[in-house]
Amino acid sequence: MIIDTIRHRQDHQYQYGEAVCRALEYVINLNTADMRTTVEFEGKNMYVMKQSPMTKQFEEQLAEAHSCYADIHLVLEGEEWQGFASTSDLNHAVEDNLKQSDYILFEHVENEGRIRLLPGDFTVYWPGEIHRPNCHPEGNVHLVKLVVKIHRDLL
Repeated sequence: MIIDTIRHRQDHQYQYGEAVCRALEYVINLNTADMRTTVEFEGKNMYVMKQSPMTKQFEEQLAEAHSCYADIHLVLEGEEWQGFASTSDLNHAVEDNLKQSDYILFEHVENEGRIRLLPGDFTVYWPGEIHRPNCHPEGNVHLVKLVVKIHRDLL
């Protein structure tokens, strides 16, 4: 997991790896106002989705993990809180679609931490890392963000 800001990405890019650096350079040059919902820029191996969800309280939002793709979550507008947790035998999956759609959902995860993201902040979750996106302690808050998917073959 990585937590950083776009303005400091060049100071820390040695930690990211080539694929994450390419993805960040691509998305900072996007015209997000006119962007379609999904844009592939390295085919199915790397693509970006623009999302405008209403956040939910942590208890209302399921946590997730992926096996094939890493995620970059970049906040454009609003305030997003995310949960994160390590893998544990005590985590109970409520929906397992890893083989069909590359996601598994969890209601409760052990030892979950929380972080607050503002515009320009981003997180990177590697395949297998549990995260709970689109949250806010106050519930419904409008959020605009980009989510980049990077296939593990590029990592």
